[in-house]
Amino acid sequence: MARMKNVLRLTIPIICSSILMGCASTTQYVQLPDQSKPIEDPSKARIYVVRPTSFGAAVSMDVRDGDKIIGKTGANGYLCWEREAGQTEVVGKAENTSSLPVTAQEGMVYYIEQRVELGVMRARNRLTLLSEDEGKKKVGKCKPPKVAKK
Repeated sequence: MARMKNVLRLTIPIICSSILMGCASTTQYVQLPDQSKPIEDPSKARIYVVRPTSFGAAVSMDVRDGDKIIGKTGANGYLCWEREAGQTEVVGKAENTSSLPVTAQEGMVYYIEQRVELGVMRARNRLTLLSEDEGKKKVGKCKPPKVAKK
């Protein structure tokens, strides 16, 4: 019994540190708009999906704008893109699928939080619309995405 306790004392910290070191990063597959401008193309809408927590750090979560894959969020990261005005559905995929309908208007900026929740096999996600002030604060505390080369 004492030997089992010693094995657990050694194994648990190793597993925990491995999980923390294996943090998923945020990767964006579409063009990242110029972040020094509120909106790059005034005929479009800008959308941010922000994941402002390190909870579930080892899991990346897919984000789509309708059928178009935008990228994968990681802990304390965000995605940002501009799209044509009109109705769309922003979709987050983890153990579950969460969707948020957005009526994108020209020149408007939308902030969406991708909340991480406990799942059965891996993390789950829930998308919620944020106010502009809350969204700016959360984006300001997160890292920009790595843009994947095409």
